[in-house]
Amino acid sequence: MSVDNLKSFNSRDMRTMPEKDPTNWTHATWALSIIMASAGGVVSWYGKVKAGHTKAGNVIDLVLDVFTSAFVGTAVFMAMDAIGQPMGLCAAAGGVGGHMGTRLLFIFERSVIESKLESVKVKEEDK
Repeated sequence: MSVDNLKSFNSRDMRTMPEKDPTNWTHATWALSIIMASAGGVVSWYGKVKAGHTKAGNVIDLVLDVFTSAFVGTAVFMAMDAIGQPMGLCAAAGGVGGHMGTRLLFIFERSVIESKLESVKVKEEDK
């Protein structure tokens, strides 16, 4: 594929699928994404309360769980939308991502750190 073909492919793709661009989402789409992700955070917090890891009156834990979950869940929603999944599936994945908010961040952080360590080890072995 030549460079000219690639340029025309990218411009044609953006013209035919503007709904995949988050800057073109409606307020309802953003609300769906954030509400589903935040609901996942509330469910996660409630699970912690039921397990005895936190007290029901601890509002700071609730707020932190909801904000973290909203961030992670919205990122999952956007990722699913970017690969062309239907809105219902994006919302469900955003809710699950929100429920797993801090755990997904930890898993992502661990994988990034491990990949960086591997690249450093390879560079050191090459010397």
